[in-house]
Amino acid sequence: MKTKIIIFSIFLFVGTNRIYAQEKQVNTHEKKYKQAFGLGAGFTTGVGFSYRYFPKRYGVQLNIAPYYWNYGKESFVSSGLTLLLSLEENRTNNIYAYFGNHFLYSRSDQSYSYYNQYNPTPKIVTTRKLNTGVGIGIEFDAEKRVTLNMMVGYASYNTFESLFFTGELALYYRFN
Repeated sequence: MKTKIIIFSIFLFVGTNRIYAQEKQVNTHEKKYKQAFGLGAGFTTGVGFSYRYFPKRYGVQLNIAPYYWNYGKESFVSSGLTLLLSLEENRTNNIYAYFGNHFLYSRSDQSYSYYNQYNPTPKIVTTRKLNTGVGIGIEFDAEKRVTLNMMVGYASYNTFESLFFTGELALYYRFN
C-alpha cells in the first residue's frame, strides 16, 4: 500500500510540474505593456516620434519626423517602418531582432548662393533615399513603463549604394 501511495505521489508531483511548465512556457511572450510612444533616432528605423506595438513575440515600430520651413517651399520627412521579433525576455530586458526600413525625403531651394546673391535663379532639389537594415536590439527595464532601446546591425544606405554598420536608439513610455 505504501508503494502505491509513493508512486501516486510521484506521478502527481511530476504531472503538476509538467502542467506548471507548460503554462509558464505559453506565457513566455505575454507582455505587460503592448504599446509605447516616444522618440527614436536611427539610420534604418527613422528619426522622430516613435510608436511601437509589441503585443507578443512579433511587433512593429513606426517613426516619423515631418519638418518644413520657408512656408512649405522646403521640407524634410523621415519615416520608418520596423518589424520586430522577440528572442528572449526577462524582467530586466528584452532581446529582439529587427528589420528596419527608413525612407528619407527632402526638398530644398538652392537658388541662393554667395556668388549669385543679387540674381538668384530658381533651383529646387528633391532627394529620396531608402535605408534598410537588420540587427539585434535590447530593451532595458522590460517590466517598467519607461524603457531605453538600443539596436545595432548591418544596413544598406541609399538603396544599396553602400553597406555599413548601423545604430539605433529610442526612449519609450509604455502603456496598454
